[in-house]
Amino acid sequence: MLKRGVERASWYSSCLFDKYANVCSELKKEDTRLIKSAFEIYKRKDIIADMMEMYIGEELKTIGSDKIKSLDIKLTKALTWYSSGKLTKTAMASSLSMLIINSAGFKYDISIKINKYSLAIVTAASFYGKVQMAAQRARRLRELSPSLYNALYINNMKMLYFLVSDKIDRALINSMGLRGEERFISIIKYLISS
Repeated sequence: MLKRGVERASWYSSCLFDKYANVCSELKKEDTRLIKSAFEIYKRKDIIADMMEMYIGEELKTIGSDKIKSLDIKLTKALTWYSSGKLTKTAMASSLSMLIINSAGFKYDISIKINKYSLAIVTAASFYGKVQMAAQRARRLRELSPSLYNALYINNMKMLYFLVSDKIDRALINSMGLRGEERFISIIKYLISS
C-alpha cells in the first residue's frame, strides 16, 4: 500500500503542467468521491447490503419480467434459506442481498477485506495507497459493469466497491458460459457459499 500511495501522491505533480490537467482533474474527483463515500458509511444502516442489493438489482435487469416467477421457483429449490413469493425484482434483490450478506462465507471474506483495508490512517502514504486501490477498482468496474458503476456513483459509493469487488468478480468468473436464470442462480449461490 505504501508504494501505491507514494505513486498516487506523485501523480499530483501533473497539476503543475497544463498538458496533464486531465490527470490532475481525475485525481481530485476520485479523492472527492472517496470523502463522499466515507460519509455514506455513516449515513446508511448497512452499506455492504446496499451495494449488494444494487448489484443484484443490476443483474436482475438482464432477466425478463416474464421469467421472474420461474426464477423465484428455481431460487427456492436452489437456496435453503430463500423463501418464495418475492415476485418483484426489487423485493427479490432486497431478499437475496440480505441472504448473501448474512451467509458465513460472505461475512468472512468481507470482514477480512475490511480489516485489511480499513480506513484507519497508519501513515499518509499507506492511506493514499488504499485510495489508489479503490480508484483502480472503481475504474475497472466502470468498464465491466457501467450500470452498476453508475448506480454506485449516484449513491456516492463507487469508491467503496473495492470492499465487495473480489467476491463479485469471482462469482462472475464462476458463472462464465451460463446465461439467464442459470447464470443468476450460479452467481447468487457462489456469493452465499464461498
